[in-house]
Amino acid sequence: MLKRILKYNLSLLVLTIVFFAFSGRAQAFTLIADDQEFNIPSSTLKVWQKPTSTSLRFVSLEPEKNADAFVLTELGLRSKTKTKSAFQNYNVAAIYTSLKDISSEINGDPEDAVFKTENGIATEFNPGRNGRDLDTKSSIDQIISDLDSEEKQSTLVINETESNVKLSDTNEMGINELIAFGESNYSGSPANRIFNIKVGVSKEKGTLLAQGETFSFNKYLGPVDGEHGFLPELVIKKEGTVPEFGGGLCQVSSTMFRAAMKAGFPITERRNHSYAVQYYAPQGTDATIYPGSQDLKFINDSPAHILIWPVLEKGNHLRFYIYGTKDERKIEFENPYTYDKQPDGSMKATWGRTVTMSDGTIKKEVFKSVYQSPALFHKTLELPGEGTPVENTDPVPTQASSGTSNTSEQ
Repeated sequence: MLKRILKYNLSLLVLTIVFFAFSGRAQAFTLIADDQEFNIPSSTLKVWQKPTSTSLRFVSLEPEKNADAFVLTELGLRSKTKTKSAFQNYNVAAIYTSLKDISSEINGDPEDAVFKTENGIATEFNPGRNGRDLDTKSSIDQIISDLDSEEKQSTLVINETESNVKLSDTNEMGINELIAFGESNYSGSPANRIFNIKVGVSKEKGTLLAQGETFSFNKYLGPVDGEHGFLPELVIKKEGTVPEFGGGLCQVSSTMFRAAMKAGFPITERRNHSYAVQYYAPQGTDATIYPGSQDLKFINDSPAHILIWPVLEKGNHLRFYIYGTKDERKIEFENPYTYDKQPDGSMKATWGRTVTMSDGTIKKEVFKSVYQSPALFHKTLELPGEGTPVENTDPVPTQASSGTSNTSEQ
């Protein structure tokens, strides 16, 4: 009897936890502003249930002056035998406060586009943008109308002011709009690696590629040595993971690869690292390079020139933006998939892409990656020109990886 009671109480506890966990998620609400998303904390949506026969919907026109403003929305709550009426109390003042908090991330003055070149390289660039101003009152109305939606999200109302100079006004090469971007994060990198990433970004920044031209990462990177601004850092070589000038540059090439993939450009040369590295997660989306032996290449098959403009953002975040002229191609992806993971850290990965061109031609591709065990490559050696051993922390392997290569990788 005691066991039965304990079992019943345990089941009741589990159900209670699940119920409240589910209820908390149900209260979360997402606000969308173009490519930005914001979540209203569940505490903002103050919920109570009370049977009533009256349905009331009230929206304060000036919630900033009425801290007690709220909305009552009728809900139908079904039990096993009957439907009960209930009301959900939404605090409009709290929603207003949330909108006011995020408005600084949305609002902005219009910026004129700037595009200057020198010797075939873009030296100064700003794509420009329209001014944006969050319409708080209209957004509150929109949120209220969407509160009962299954999607639990609402698109904010934003008023735009056009800039005086559009990107298309600054050039005759067809650099008119953003085509795609790739991104990665290198948090946890040693100082020398971060330094090399910044130098590598500066080498690729401003690259202009004509229609039909092939991009070569190594071509624009140039020599990788101390004379050209690089520091020694760990790289993957046949004999192990060793210090060498330019360690960390694969962060730059991998991010460029992701941008080219999302743009739908034909990839003509790409290879994964010998073992999986955490900086390049998800695995299967990396592209190693090493001048003289391994390159990243793709073809600009868009209708015009393209501009490659990488940006180092906050939080050790790197983005490669590709600007040009979009065509009607459609790009669909299969999420990176890892499989055949082994205890020694080896594994395999795939990343699929289907590009449907404007003329209806369909190109299906699967990029395969094979990662070896990190144990085959890890050594601690001295930095070039120094007598101090380097702690073997970069590249940092994942807990599972695999691949074959006899070339060097940065």
